[in-house]
Amino acid sequence: MYKVLLVLFLLSVSPLSAVAQVTGVGVNRGEVGKREGLSTVQNLGIAYYNVDKLYDTIPSRFYDDSDYTPRGKFRWNGERYNQKIRNVAQLLDSMQMPLVMLYGVENEQVVRDIIEASHGDYAYIHRTMDYTEGQDFALLYYGEKFFPERVSTWNKAMCIEGFVGETRVAIIGNNRSTSIGVLLNELQKDGDDTKIVLLGAPNKPNFEKLGLVDHLAQSERSGRGNRVLRGRWEMVDRIYSNVGEPASCGVYMKRWLIFDGAEPLPTFKGATYCGGYSNYLPVYIYFGNLFAH
Repeated sequence: MYKVLLVLFLLSVSPLSAVAQVTGVGVNRGEVGKREGLSTVQNLGIAYYNVDKLYDTIPSRFYDDSDYTPRGKFRWNGERYNQKIRNVAQLLDSMQMPLVMLYGVENEQVVRDIIEASHGDYAYIHRTMDYTEGQDFALLYYGEKFFPERVSTWNKAMCIEGFVGETRVAIIGNNRSTSIGVLLNELQKDGDDTKIVLLGAPNKPNFEKLGLVDHLAQSERSGRGNRVLRGRWEMVDRIYSNVGEPASCGVYMKRWLIFDGAEPLPTFKGATYCGGYSNYLPVYIYFGNLFAH
């Protein structure tokens, strides 16, 4: 399957947008630049995955990532980098989700390396937005499932507005952003019927007042989580939406993702290299026929 780099200029630009373009890799060529064929989307699946500090091996000029260099604390060389790229790609191939929001990628080249290593024909949207630690968001998506139009970046959040079928959708990646309330109010002003899917780690969540449902609350009450903290599973990452009752949602867990049967298999445990995936497990949601029109 050929993978090419395509640059799509947005049809409309938010005054909050950092960049007025959408970048994609491996887009189904028949769907680029038009929405025909998107009218029916059944059982749309979306996942969120904190890849946990996926740096390249090159020292940054803008922040201190010296620990993640060949001579740094973690001896982060090409072999270890490529292993983690393969691990993330393996997880993507296992989940087979049409949309995946990643957090913790250092730059666009890291995103491209992940996609090249995977079997999925993903397009992607990435923005450089963290100039203190180099931890960015990237949305991977199938062009026949989602048509992006506008990208907005906020403090520790990225919002991609577009269409699933004939439904306008805003997909938001969030890592304890203090600006989410403002962003949600912006999306919901003037009676806008945009469907919102908010993914990631909330900062003092109170999204129910804004009409969003915490879809992982029941899993959390059942004792499930996607990270182990202080010896117990906790639901660090969440999925909120105003779309409706999903077909299913939860934590994506496979035996090969677990370390000693007790926690996610990490890349490092302390300073010891484990060659694993992340300290976090992915979370996911399937919306059934809620986007089928």
